[in-house]
Amino acid sequence: MLDTVEIALFAGLGVFFAIGLAVLARWSKTRPALLAAYALIAISFFYVGFAIRAENSGTWTGFEMSAVAVFGTLAGLSIIGSPWFVTAGLALHAAWTLYEHYFGSGSAFAPAPFVVANAGFDVVAALYVAFMTLKAKFAKEPESAAPERKLAARSQNRKGAAK
Repeated sequence: MLDTVEIALFAGLGVFFAIGLAVLARWSKTRPALLAAYALIAISFFYVGFAIRAENSGTWTGFEMSAVAVFGTLAGLSIIGSPWFVTAGLALHAAWTLYEHYFGSGSAFAPAPFVVANAGFDVVAALYVAFMTLKAKFAKEPESAAPERKLAARSQNRKGAAK
């Protein structure tokens, strides 16, 4: 188990990486939920790598691949559907990681600093995706607004148009 300063340090490192995800999403003009979904899948596979070096690697690898299936499904659903799936996946992954890999029996093979940094990343990334989803929802125009007719306006101002 880590002491308080180490927990703060490694959780802060996870927050730093989540901020990096947010900056990358804004810079590349990519949906934050899409990048977060890919990150969730990648992070899930890290634990498979840790499980391979465990004492009972066969059992742990199968266990971690089951977690990859669950979190990968939530990530995939967010890619083709609602971004709330990846928000839920990130929040559940943070809780699962702390429960199983920090306090539970998975702490035998998962490095505690990575687990704490991962939890920090998951929480901040989930909050960011939720914020951006709500921001996009409230920024949309009302459905009753009439669409603009740009083509009709341009065709009237063409050179050589009949007067």
